[in-house]
Amino acid sequence: MSKFTVIKSEDAEKYLTYQERLCLGAFIGRINFCRREAEGKDVNDYVVINRDEPYIDEVTDIMKKHGHWEE
Repeated sequence: MSKFTVIKSEDAEKYLTYQERLCLGAFIGRINFCRREAEGKDVNDYVVINRDEPYIDEVTDIMKKHGHWEE
């Protein structure tokens, strides 16, 4: 399994049924609840960058410099 899973909200609206979107929301809510209650962690707020962007090398260089990039 990947470390992160990114789902574009627009794709969820477009390709999932109403019931599937409810389930997805419930799963995300459960994960966030457990992070807060069981582990005392905040809900993370991420930035997502497509790897095909022309500036991706600059971004990955910065992340590598700070130890946040795995090959």
